Amino acid sequence: MKIRLDNPLWRHRAPALAKTLAQAYLRTCTPDLRINPDLKDLVLSGQPVIYTVWHCQLLFPLYYMRRYYPQLPPLVVMASPSRDGEFIGEVARGLGFTVCFGSRRKGGVKALQQLADYFRRGYSCGLIADGSRGPVRVAQKGPLYLARESRAPLVPLAVASRRKITFQTWDRFELPLPFSRMAVLVGDPLYVRPGDRGQLLEDRRQELEERLNLLFDQSQQYFSR
Repeated sequence: MKIRLDNPLWRHRAPALAKTLAQAYLRTCTPDLRINPDLKDLVLSGQPVIYTVWHCQLLFPLYYMRRYYPQLPPLVVMASPSRDGEFIGEVARGLGFTVCFGSRRKGGVKALQQLADYFRRGYSCGLIADGSRGPVRVAQKGPLYLARESRAPLVPLAVASRRKITFQTWDRFELPLPFSRMAVLVGDPLYVRPGDRGQLLEDRRQELEERLNLLFDQSQQYFSR
């Protein structure tokens, strides 16, 4: 019998199946945290922060922080209100995250307000820097708005995988393979001041983009050194 991907029964069961598979194979990977010693007190102290990462590497870094550092605050993430985003959101819930739905085109302002409210309640936040549709590895302003509202540090992340599959999608999504060696790379935090608006906010956006792309380039070369 052929299973249609939009079949209601399949869509109901698929997130739970995806969550189980993700947990099973990510636990086979050997992870390492690569962070400047001066940043460890900030990132691992339990202080709420805003994590941000490129869309192509969204799967593992947040899961890693959630699983291997249980002393950290609970984590709330934003997912697109599209059908694919709803699927990802259900998988994220299954992995222990709280999810708010929104995007640049639909519900983004409300979702950022919800994230800011969660932050004030002690949650860390996770945002995809280039959004749900790109352009690829071009930082959007959503993370900056949230950092300005909450006055929280933006912590850029990337992940290096010795063995992975890179899909032919708009973001060149990376899927680490089971039993792969991996490293989560943590960049210097970026602060957005309340007065950062207009060109000043654009300057912070470019700075975030540069830091994320530096980490991304390091992740591509990490295991070839």
